Amino acid sequence: MSLHGDLLSQAEDLAKREPNRPKQASLRRSVSSAYYAVFHLLIDAASRFVVRGGDRVSLRHAVARTFDHGEMKFAANTFKGGALPHALQDAVKGPISTELKRLSEGFIELQQARHEADYNLSRTFTRDEALDLLRTAAQAFDDWQVVANTQAGDAFLVALLLRRKLDR
Repeated sequence: MSLHGDLLSQAEDLAKREPNRPKQASLRRSVSSAYYAVFHLLIDAASRFVVRGGDRVSLRHAVARTFDHGEMKFAANTFKGGALPHALQDAVKGPISTELKRLSEGFIELQQARHEADYNLSRTFTRDEALDLLRTAAQAFDDWQVVANTQAGDAFLVALLLRRKLDR
């Protein structure tokens, strides 16, 4: 299985661990793993889009290391509203799909929850919250399958890496 698939599975295992009284550590790691599952799904897709060919794994991994969480959130925020960066408007015919908007919104929600889980120790999580975020991540996986290899999906991958540079 892929890293992103393993992370999604791990998020589920952690959310369901300790059936009676879940530990905050398990729930926090579940939330974090759910975000990282989607993060790695997207950087894997974007790296494969930028560097094609099976014999270029090292180069693909080098590209994957260049992705920035803030840049990706900025890109997702643009697509969430159904907009495109100006430089990509001619590359996409038609509106941004519901799936791509939902994927973008889910990415932002998961990133914010991950920040809360990792850094805000005064915040507690419930199992239901962790499971809701897990469902958001699983939906992002499903939505990506719909938009992958579309004009808008390809533009999204480019924007994840270069969003701010596209405004120049």
